[in-house]
Amino acid sequence: MELGGEDRDLAPVVQRLGAPSIAQIERLIGELQETKNYLESEGERIQGEMVRYLKFTQLAAASVKIIFETVSEWRQQGHPMRKFVSPANDGTGRMASSFDSAPDA
Repeated sequence: MELGGEDRDLAPVVQRLGAPSIAQIERLIGELQETKNYLESEGERIQGEMVRYLKFTQLAAASVKIIFETVSEWRQQGHPMRKFVSPANDGTGRMASSFDSAPDA
């Protein structure tokens, strides 16, 4: 298709007016690609963190189970648990501190 004289004169104007829009669209496409790459890498990182957290949780649960079973066996055998309770422990589940006692007068 051949352009007429008027169309030939109009083509550079359209190209000049459209060039900034095309450049802006190309810039936006580049930014979107960078964002996509970032989100993909973050997704992979988070997935790895979740796998590590799951393994950690499983290890913690296994440790608690071992401790529970060991203490249960001790109690069934009549193990004197009081030997292992610190004298500083007042039975409330907290350790006594020097701030709990009245100052010497």
